[in-house]
Amino acid sequence: MIKAIFFDFDDTLGDRVTYATDCYRKILEEYGGTDDPVRLEMMVQDCVLWDEFGTTPKTYVQQMLARQYQVILPFENFTDYWIDHQWKHVVPFEDSEETLRVLSTRYQLGIISNGRSDAQRLKLETSGLAGFFPAEHIIVSGDYDFAKPDPRIFWEACKRLNVRPEEAVHVGDIYSKDIAGALNAGLKPVWITRQSRRRGGGDVLKIENIRELLLYF
Repeated sequence: MIKAIFFDFDDTLGDRVTYATDCYRKILEEYGGTDDPVRLEMMVQDCVLWDEFGTTPKTYVQQMLARQYQVILPFENFTDYWIDHQWKHVVPFEDSEETLRVLSTRYQLGIISNGRSDAQRLKLETSGLAGFFPAEHIIVSGDYDFAKPDPRIFWEACKRLNVRPEEAVHVGDIYSKDIAGALNAGLKPVWITRQSRRRGGGDVLKIENIRELLLYF
């Protein structure tokens, strides 16, 4: 019997493509050195491609901007700058709030997220979704010595909600971190693909929109 549902945040509840694009645009408007809207948009869209849903180091994006556009971002540590500013642009997917509202009447809800703790919590606050998650139900890897897909972070989340792994679901978008991690920890994984045409996944439950959870839970 399922008693709790955990969620990843970026690209699961939060529309990361939108807020990453907005953050890159803000940075390049200030530091891109162009008044040409077409060149600006080229740089923004290339940054989003190089970013690969946040899975590539920000140093790579910084290096590619320098190589392809001769734009030198004046940050000693672009990763820290990004973390300190991205949360300001966060927006949820349009179906996140209503889905959480319904699920909160049926299950305990929690967050299992990789990243710096303060930044991930600010994202949740900015999204307007924090009210669905008691503070003790928000598990961020920055508070620990381990991160997804390490099973210990999933077990810690289950411990916080006083449920066994087999009584919990984890919903996320990155197979290697969210899905494999949940499987290895004993939770039921749900892979959200957001119409990305990702194939495979074996017998894992796969959904395209967060609201599809209401068909299963």
